[in-house]
Amino acid sequence: LDRRNIEKGERMSRVVYILSPSYDGKVACDHALNLVSIFARAAKERPDLDIRLHYWMYGAVIQQARNNLFCDAYENGADDIVFLDVDQCVDPQAFFDLLDHPVDVVGVTARMKTDEERYNHRPEDDSKHTWNKDVKLLEVEYLPTGFLRLSRKAMDALWDASPEYWDDGKKRRLICNVVIEEGGLISEDIHLCTKLKEAGFKRFLDIRYTCDHFGTKRFTGDYKTQYARYLINQFSGEQQ
Repeated sequence: LDRRNIEKGERMSRVVYILSPSYDGKVACDHALNLVSIFARAAKERPDLDIRLHYWMYGAVIQQARNNLFCDAYENGADDIVFLDVDQCVDPQAFFDLLDHPVDVVGVTARMKTDEERYNHRPEDDSKHTWNKDVKLLEVEYLPTGFLRLSRKAMDALWDASPEYWDDGKKRRLICNVVIEEGGLISEDIHLCTKLKEAGFKRFLDIRYTCDHFGTKRFTGDYKTQYARYLINQFSGEQQ
C-alpha cells in the first residue's frame, strides 16, 4: 500500500526508514545501542514518527546494497530515509535533529579511519564550505552516506535521475554508483551528491555532531571544533 494514496484528511505518521548495509552481517555494538535509544525515545517522545529499520546483509558491493535499501524504502512509501552505517555511532539526538531540519538533504560527518584527524565530507578544505545562517547548517559539496537523511522530495529527484537495472529478478534504480571520471575513482556518496546538486538540492552538514567510526579501533573526532579553529584563524588573519 502506498500511504500517499490514502484520502486526504486522514492523519498519518511520518514514515522514516533507517537503512543500514552490512556486508558481513555484523554491526558495531555502539550502532546497536544507538538504535535502541532512537526507538525508545521515539516511542515515548515522537508519536508522529513511524520508524522502520532495514538491513541489507551479506552484500559486498556497497552501491548495490544502498540501491536495494533505497529502492525498497522508496517503493514502500517512505517519507524520509536515513542511511545509518553499521560501523558508526553518534549521539541519538542527531537522528531526530536531522529529521527536524527544514531541508531536504542533511547529514553528519564522521571521523575517517586514519590516525591523522580527517573527516569524510568533501572537500576537506574548510574554506570551500559556507555557513547558512538561516538554517544554521554548513553547506558542503559532498556529504558522506554513513549518516545521511533524504526527504521524499530528494528521493523523487534521485529516482527520476537514475537508470533502471535488474538485480536478482527485481527492477532497481542506480541511485548510487562508483564511477571513473577524469581518471579518478568517484565514490558512491560523491556520485549521489552530484545528482542531488544537479537537481537543485543544497547539501547540508549539521556540525554539532560527529560520528565515531569503528575499524581497527574507535576513531573519534569533533568536526565542530575543527571548523571553529578555521573560522578563528580566518578572523585573526583579517585583523592583521
